[in-house]
Amino acid sequence: MPRPSMKDQRSEEILDAYLTCVARFGLEGATQERIAAEAGVKRPLLRHYLGNKDQMIDALADHVISSFDLASDVIGAELAVLDTPQDLVAMLFTDRGAHDPRYLLAWQALAIAVADHQHMREPLLASMQRFLTMLQDTLARIVPSAPTVQINAVAQGISALFINADSFTPLGPPATWRAETQEAAMLLASTLTPHTPEA
Repeated sequence: MPRPSMKDQRSEEILDAYLTCVARFGLEGATQERIAAEAGVKRPLLRHYLGNKDQMIDALADHVISSFDLASDVIGAELAVLDTPQDLVAMLFTDRGAHDPRYLLAWQALAIAVADHQHMREPLLASMQRFLTMLQDTLARIVPSAPTVQINAVAQGISALFINADSFTPLGPPATWRAETQEAAMLLASTLTPHTPEA
């Protein structure tokens, strides 16, 4: 396997700096000056490696969506062996050290920018739908007799709580907030009970 070129490596470093800036300052606040400073390069090099502003946004969207999908695949493999809805919540909220909230914060910033970048709408929705479908399928496997409407509602609620926990990261919230959010997801998971038909 050939080694990545210096240009590819530098492009990845600049893209990572862009991701960091968008997570901290939002899409509009991620100025070229901030990105260049974060990447440790001169501002004109941004255009050389990632193109103009629209090309940079597209590159970031592709990077965030592919990373989000890869994370969903990893989580999906872990979900395949779980036995209860509570196990699902515990796995999602476990601090495994590999979780990087910058991606979700950048995903949210890109979602906000869809009004000006309509072509990102479908890929962003598809990445979130993929995550939701994975949760729904896991819950349906774990509690096969639960009504679909209940499974979907619980999956939406757990997903929203999981995403919400990361959205507070820039504020540096008290650690208890994440624990309380996890407990809320556990309470929601406990409502998913097998459906027994009436006699």
